[in-house]
Amino acid sequence: MTFKDTWNHIRSQNHMIPSPLANKLGVPVLRTIFANTLIQLKRFKYCRPRNNHEKDLIKNGFVVIPNFLPTEDFKKLKQEFDLLMSQSEHVNSGDKGLIKINIRPIRYRQSDELPAMQKFSKNEQLIRLISVGEGKKPFDHLTRFNLENYKFVNPNKDFDQTVPFHADVHFHSHKVFLYMSDVTEKSAPFTYCKKSHKNTFDRLWFELRRGQLKDAHKETWRIEDHLDKKFFKDYFEKKILKQEYKVISPANTLVVANVHGFHRRGVASEGARREMIRATFRYNPLGPVGERPHIFKPKYS
Repeated sequence: MTFKDTWNHIRSQNHMIPSPLANKLGVPVLRTIFANTLIQLKRFKYCRPRNNHEKDLIKNGFVVIPNFLPTEDFKKLKQEFDLLMSQSEHVNSGDKGLIKINIRPIRYRQSDELPAMQKFSKNEQLIRLISVGEGKKPFDHLTRFNLENYKFVNPNKDFDQTVPFHADVHFHSHKVFLYMSDVTEKSAPFTYCKKSHKNTFDRLWFELRRGQLKDAHKETWRIEDHLDKKFFKDYFEKKILKQEYKVISPANTLVVANVHGFHRRGVASEGARREMIRATFRYNPLGPVGERPHIFKPKYS
């Protein structure tokens, strides 16, 4: 790998740098410190937290808001959601142990014909939460989001890499979920490790120690594969599991999570279902100037 390739990976949103040498030298840690500093400065300049929900997002790395939309607004949104889902084709998910019943992307211009979707895309409270978390100027509307409907059919064969705890990227990045159905223990609830998004000495030391491992440059790296080593076992049990929070909540619950922190998709029971609206926001502070929020292919988290 050339220096140019390594530099491009350093500037990218990828959590892993595919260079064993760069990992051993602690380059990912330096990158995280720099990106974190830039985001904090931008947050101070453009969008400081001003209410309890916004402060909780900064403090804990995630916020859960039940009854997010007024009852009538949610009812209309659910009607549009159900209509669009009924018009979508079923998509199998192969060997991941579940079936993706439907995943349908919605773009802002498309939502002109969907008044409830359009109103949701302009929700000021949601836009401020994203802006505060990522240190950006508040924007006018969500450019796109996904409608998702899952049925879990064979949990015993669920080998999806989002089930073990992991962090998505090296900087503060956020996933948004609006539950369109009740999410129970059986329907693979989103699980978050509170405050694990903070770049404390413990987190940076963990990243430095992780970089010394032979497989640290691989995208499939998971801490749960290294519990035979005392340092990682202690970090997993004392820093991750003790702060675990399962978002088991009824429909019309909003979840905003900073996925620089450790999180995972829960294990489902056979036959369980889950419906939600999902959006992902990744303003890479080291990436191109003027980068816009965008949606990534869902990974069932």
